[in-house]
Amino acid sequence: MEGHQFYIELEEGKVEYLEFGQGDQLLICIHGFSDSAALFRHIAPAWIESHTVVSFSLPFHGGTEWIPSRFSSRNIHKIIMSILDKYQQERFTLLGYSMGGKISLYCTQKYFADKLDRLILCASDGLKTHILYDVSKLPRWFVESIKLLMRFPKLMFLLVGFSYRRGLLSKFLYDFFMNHFETKAQRRRFFGVATSSRFMKPDLSIVSKMINDRKIPVDMYFGERDEVIILDGAKDFASQIDNVRFHQLSKGHLLIDEDLCELMKEEKLKLNN
Repeated sequence: MEGHQFYIELEEGKVEYLEFGQGDQLLICIHGFSDSAALFRHIAPAWIESHTVVSFSLPFHGGTEWIPSRFSSRNIHKIIMSILDKYQQERFTLLGYSMGGKISLYCTQKYFADKLDRLILCASDGLKTHILYDVSKLPRWFVESIKLLMRFPKLMFLLVGFSYRRGLLSKFLYDFFMNHFETKAQRRRFFGVATSSRFMKPDLSIVSKMINDRKIPVDMYFGERDEVIILDGAKDFASQIDNVRFHQLSKGHLLIDEDLCELMKEEKLKLNN
């Protein structure tokens, strides 16, 4: 499903948005690391009868042009408020996938608990993430060291390739470098996210209490073969929520697809009956 693309100009840059459908309610979606607003075209058909679905590309992602070297929860708050203003809505449903789930949880805690109709977490970071995939927990000295080395990218990639061929570097670390440091845009994205995300850590005990006090329904979709998110952490959080629907899918981390769309359609039918 193709969405209608538009941009909103902010002081910090130009933010890319996609709109799907024209329902009376509002669903705002936040994607994960290295994704973009277009990710949610796969699940939009499940929602467009009742909701206008709006996704936006985070700073350093998709078509968003971001001027600062990092972003904060205040920036995300400003972006979401610009969407609420555009659609003249005071309440909305918030969906976060992967890193977008962590941002959604933190922004629920700081800004939006009183505005949410529903919270949807898909393979959400911020609960319990495998240490190898959690860029927010990389030591600052490590990030700064990589940043220094990447001033000489050709030399860096020669060393990485040589180390990998000699068995001195694991395939995971080799693929990590190839996927996130090959271009200048990829390097800016990695360092921007690594710096920014360490300051958006939700306090899950506070979040769960705020959700329960306000009786916010929570839907959780997690893959049982997820190599990024540790499933037990998601289940622990679900156990703290009074009104939660937990879905364990026979998938890995990549959940946002047509299969999830069909499952969401079924769940919406159950709610309406």
